[in-house]
Amino acid sequence: MTIDIKYNSETFNLLESNSKLSISKINNKYTKSIKYSKYILKFTYNDLSIDLELSSSNILKLYVILQHHFKVKTIKDLSELEWDYTNFKVEITAKNNNKLSDHIKLLNYFLNLKNEFNTILKIEDLENRIKLKDKRGIGGERPRELNYMYGFSYYTPATKKSLNNSERLFESPFPIEEINPKRKAIVNVPNGKIKCFTCGCTEGEMDIFGKQCHFEKGHLIPIKVENTTKSYPQCKWCNTFYKDKIEWDFSTGKPKFNTLAVMRDTKKSDLISYIKKLGITPNDLEKK
Repeated sequence: MTIDIKYNSETFNLLESNSKLSISKINNKYTKSIKYSKYILKFTYNDLSIDLELSSSNILKLYVILQHHFKVKTIKDLSELEWDYTNFKVEITAKNNNKLSDHIKLLNYFLNLKNEFNTILKIEDLENRIKLKDKRGIGGERPRELNYMYGFSYYTPATKKSLNNSERLFESPFPIEEINPKRKAIVNVPNGKIKCFTCGCTEGEMDIFGKQCHFEKGHLIPIKVENTTKSYPQCKWCNTFYKDKIEWDFSTGKPKFNTLAVMRDTKKSDLISYIKKLGITPNDLEKK
């Protein structure tokens, strides 16, 4: 049979609905097909099964169905139920000749962490396990978008001070954070002028290279303070040059350098030359 699940498009609060999801249900199996779909999401948990066709990488309707099935009012309530993550499985595949987006690759990995939720993850391990199209990899923007676009509790050293520069944290498979897809209304703009957090240059003035300082939408550094996330603007030059090479320690005001990102964008010949200057031998490189 087909059922209608009412929900709120921002909070998924079922008591204050402004939209609905029509889905087929037979016992504990839910199925949703759409005309133009790129991906197929299969979710299983014990005897519960959910099959969704998706037109994009936005998988949040999965949680609308889960809220309905487990009879809870909000996504927060859903996350606080007792879960056996060894039986929690999400698999997203591409239809026809479509390729998996970086967001889908990340979700396929992070949502299946099982006993590794809320444990420190090393960037080097993540880079080996998740191959992204974005050259910046795990240090780039795609993983961070899991937080502000989808609401998952994904943390970097900029948003959780206890993490080191080479560490990341994914707390749970439930998107309980506030969703802010375009990061609107959270940028600090002192005196009405946009100022780059990294170099200190203000919009319109000449930078140290004699070029006009320019800002583009979305070039922000997110900072989490208690339960609020604020974002500070970064000029086009700093965003292009530093990318994921620097993360700020907001407790000291000093930058932390991501050595892997710096080495990644260094010419191979220069990298070899620097290694030799440091006295590192082939035998040293073989040591674990």
